[in-house]
Amino acid sequence: MKRASIKDYGNLLKVFVILLDYGVIKKEKVISWADSILASENESEYVFIELSTCAYTHDIIQILNKNILDSDSEITSRAILGILYGLLHEHKVVLKNIFETATHISYEEQLTTEEQFLLYRFDEYTELFENGIFEKLNLFKANFEELLGIYKDFKLDNSHQWVTINEKIKQDLQIKLETFKAGYLY
Repeated sequence: MKRASIKDYGNLLKVFVILLDYGVIKKEKVISWADSILASENESEYVFIELSTCAYTHDIIQILNKNILDSDSEITSRAILGILYGLLHEHKVVLKNIFETATHISYEEQLTTEEQFLLYRFDEYTELFENGIFEKLNLFKANFEELLGIYKDFKLDNSHQWVTINEKIKQDLQIKLETFKAGYLY
């Protein structure tokens, strides 16, 4: 069995950094991932031990950033959207954090123009919640979850399949986005 190399996880490391930055996941998620790598091998790269023993989120982000040698922003952006879908669907994340992350992703030039448009300025809709307009926020959340559903096959535990998933999504992405955009309420 081939020894795990941190270099083989560039896309996942980038996703971890963004999700940690926006408070979507906790450092324990990265620690658990590093622990699983360490448990599966007799001998591991030291960076996995560093991640496994980190006490602070900032330190984890520093280690991850230092080891991201190669990542594909199209894949990482879509992977984040799929992971957001799963977390939103399971009610495991603060809506404001999801909206802020989506707005961040909207600036990614590797995404299509339609993706950028549909993701742009989601963080502004958290004002609906803060102003007590729950009915409109719930409608918006349902609409947003439908959009993220396009990317639902991306998960943190299947990063080795992200390239294939991305290619599959790209095949009919334009049609799905046009369909979604036709019913776009905002």
